[in-house]
Amino acid sequence: MDVIHALGYSMLIASNTAELEEMYREYHQHVQIVLWEDSPWHSRPCLRNSTCVYIDAESRNSVPPPNSTHLNIPIWKIFNCNWWETANPPLGGPFTLSPENYPIWPGGSGGRANHFIGYSIEKTCLKTPFIPHHERPRQAYVFAKYLRYFLRPEYFLPSNTGDTLSQTRTNFFSGLSTSANLTFVGQFKREETPPTVFPPAGIQEIPRMERVAFQKVVASSRVLMGIGVPGLSPTPYEALCLGVPFINPVEEWDTRDPEDLTKWRSQHDGLLHSGVKEPYVYHVKAGDREGFEKAIVKAMETPISRYIPKDMKMSALVRRIKMLLETDWKPVASERMQEVGFKLDA
Repeated sequence: MDVIHALGYSMLIASNTAELEEMYREYHQHVQIVLWEDSPWHSRPCLRNSTCVYIDAESRNSVPPPNSTHLNIPIWKIFNCNWWETANPPLGGPFTLSPENYPIWPGGSGGRANHFIGYSIEKTCLKTPFIPHHERPRQAYVFAKYLRYFLRPEYFLPSNTGDTLSQTRTNFFSGLSTSANLTFVGQFKREETPPTVFPPAGIQEIPRMERVAFQKVVASSRVLMGIGVPGLSPTPYEALCLGVPFINPVEEWDTRDPEDLTKWRSQHDGLLHSGVKEPYVYHVKAGDREGFEKAIVKAMETPISRYIPKDMKMSALVRRIKMLLETDWKPVASERMQEVGFKLDA
């Protein structure tokens, strides 16, 4: 929103389809684009509905043109926002806005043709003071939003027997705390977790807190420890901006060629596939206890300064938003409609 305002544009926010249609009909001459959160009950029913969207008189569709009394939203102005690597119907690709640069990811990503819009943590992150490495406690922050994440079969140190509950009884954290003289801390929501389940021994559970306080705790740490989820979270980017390296568990790889990075799937594929490596991000295969121990200790002892990937900088985001707002998307939409065989419902 800050970028859109900085470029001289205003924003209208609608809470439902009816509000959006009413706003568009009143201000249609000034609307450049419509950003829509994808959902089965909001954007999708509208995007094939002849009473909601407009495609073009050239399509021989019965929908009146935009200057008629029935003002529908031109389909080339509608962009769906999707956090994950999938394309949104009906036009997909260029009209699906993604937070990560999925087109550069290897393999058959479903978001390979998506429109990379991204985001930036620069403005908010820089509000949190950088703490010199020598002033920080020997603290590692365990990044797990929910306590149930320790029970996942894809846990970074999965149980060999399939008993995921045993993963909370591991001595990994307590043992490394003693041998490396460090403290693990973390805060966890307990939703959908049995009341008898607690964090593994060696992790000090701290109270949940609001965002500013959370960033200060991360900034006071020497490393951010991932355990497999949440995936594609902004938090590792924020940690790097605060001068805190990230341990990124790799959950999948080609057993015939384990070092083929194009076959890796990790907690944060955005950092993996954009080529961010040590000393900023340590990519370690799940199950490699010794590898995780070495990576954590090395990250603790190897200071980094603030690091913001170039695509996450505000200047880069401004360029992408400017292109989104000032491009004529009608020809692109016309081509996509031909490719996907798009038709409006009667």
